[in-house]
Amino acid sequence: MLKLAGYQWGMVIVLTSCIALAATLSSPHITLSQQNGATVITGYAWSDTIGWIDLNCANTNSCGAHNFGFSIAQNGDVSGYAWSETIGWVSANSSDLTGCPSGACRAKIAGNNLQGWLKALAGGGSQSGGWDGWISLKGSGYGPTVTGGNFSGYAWGSDVVGWVDWAQAHSTFGQCAVSYSCSGQTIRETDTSCNVTSITTCIAPAFCSAGSSVCLYPPPSFIPSDDDFTGHLQVIPSMVREGDTATVYWNVADVQSCTVKGDVIDTTGWSATSGSEETSEILSRTTYTLDCIALDGTHLIETADVKIVPRFEEQ
Repeated sequence: MLKLAGYQWGMVIVLTSCIALAATLSSPHITLSQQNGATVITGYAWSDTIGWIDLNCANTNSCGAHNFGFSIAQNGDVSGYAWSETIGWVSANSSDLTGCPSGACRAKIAGNNLQGWLKALAGGGSQSGGWDGWISLKGSGYGPTVTGGNFSGYAWGSDVVGWVDWAQAHSTFGQCAVSYSCSGQTIRETDTSCNVTSITTCIAPAFCSAGSSVCLYPPPSFIPSDDDFTGHLQVIPSMVREGDTATVYWNVADVQSCTVKGDVIDTTGWSATSGSEETSEILSRTTYTLDCIALDGTHLIETADVKIVPRFEEQ
């Protein structure tokens, strides 16, 4: 990267402007934004020396005439072309970046850091008064980063281009909706930066279910049997003569425990997930309550009544 005197810099502007004009008349450079799930970079970069660098033709609705732009592949590699009215096409394609001044030449995003190099194709040798065209994306104490879809920070393009501010550049790369998936019985969270972490491993009978951030449990179920027993709480018969008894039935699965109690008689009740229990003598209307603790700790409650047959007396 060669520092130029004022006269030389003026020659660079003239010469590179001519090259830039020629470039606009050539066939358009194609963005890779729609290949293999790549994500585009939109907006602009700014240099106090050369002005705006257009990072995508969509910024000016000019893609029909000149389809260009930077894009980011799923692995973070950046490719494509940007456009400057002053220095012409700026390439992020690996074929243009061989022989970069130092380090890894490939332009890419690693984590949230933009690194590698860009190359102004109008730069190089006698065409630009000696400027090599290189723009460094990362160095000691500088480099653009992307957070929440917005870039910030600076690249460095020697004294010809100077500091290049990326604050007006944007991309959805690395942005994800928070979601939850399963790896076997392990719940995995994808955060807004597309980082995937394991949250917890579900222990049976709990299970992992895609979309849920917590372990789920099978809901309580009722096991039917012969004689029209449904598994739900039933008192049979549901109407008796005063002093008679009835039978309380229930059969519940996928629960931690159950109790059945009466409100007038049998207030101590029975503790079991299933049962067929004879009531005490029924002297008035009685309500029995089934209270089960489900596997997730919630309560399942049902009630069933037994009534007294009315007595009829002759008048």
